[in-house]
Amino acid sequence: MRPLLLHLAAMAAGLLGAFPVPAQEPVPVATLDSNTILIGQQVRLDLSVEYRADGGTVNIQWPLIADTLTAEVPVLHDSHVDTILPEREKDPFLFRQVRTLTITSWDPGYWAIPPFAFVINGDTVLTGPLLLTVNTVAVDTTKAIRDIKEIYSVPFSLLDWLREHWPWVAGGLVAAALLTALFVVLYKRARRPKPVAPPAPPQPVHLRTLLALEALRQQQLWQQGRHKEYHSELTGILRAYIEERFAVPAMERTTDELLAGLRLSAMPRSQQERLEAVLRLADMVKFAKWNTLPAENEQALAAAVQLVQETADAPTHAPLA
Repeated sequence: MRPLLLHLAAMAAGLLGAFPVPAQEPVPVATLDSNTILIGQQVRLDLSVEYRADGGTVNIQWPLIADTLTAEVPVLHDSHVDTILPEREKDPFLFRQVRTLTITSWDPGYWAIPPFAFVINGDTVLTGPLLLTVNTVAVDTTKAIRDIKEIYSVPFSLLDWLREHWPWVAGGLVAAALLTALFVVLYKRARRPKPVAPPAPPQPVHLRTLLALEALRQQQLWQQGRHKEYHSELTGILRAYIEERFAVPAMERTTDELLAGLRLSAMPRSQQERLEAVLRLADMVKFAKWNTLPAENEQALAAAVQLVQETADAPTHAPLA
């Protein structure tokens, strides 16, 4: 009888394993770095939501946080929402939105911090409630309370003042001597005729383009939700590079017209395909209101950098990759 039951259990487990398990919805988490503080001390409250970008668009609306969580728990500092990749090398599609609040309390007691309400893909999800314990400073009531002593005025003594502040006096004298010497040197140098420096050679177009792409990356436009502006800037930089590097009009042409003009240029076919992928994605964002994933935004910039590096007049070792 027992072997038969074991066999039936194994068959049931196999049937259950054949059905796909739905992916779990993102769950927000709220944690305190310390649940107990003294009155007036600060504590950090961390909020985070972890989600995957390869399963479709995830829309996360954070709760509105005022300058107080409750009447007894004020908010001293809000880091606001930031997006990170906790395992960039192992899993580039795993994202985490984080936010840190610095809170305190000036009232002793046990203060409940209510759950934070997140709206994830249209559904309201709550974090767990938190409890903050605020203790007062212990006072020894067995000892008598003493009055505050009166302020005692010490007679001024120049010798005592110099003995106490001699490092500052010596430093001031040394600084005055150095400033005087510096003034004399600069005055003499200013009276000399200044040599005319030759004009700096023009910077190569590929270096100027790589610097522009790096400046675009540092603006973090798509991280702020400005996807259309990000892709417009990216394609504008590439079009200006192509027009100067390959003498092909690019700024006022459509994507199809530009690609047709590049067929007779010196740009390799592989680079034309890479350029087409970047331009097509930008057209979908600008004209079809396509919502790109963070990975697509980063890959578009990386493809642009690689295109410039591989089509440069001379090898470049710029820091972009």
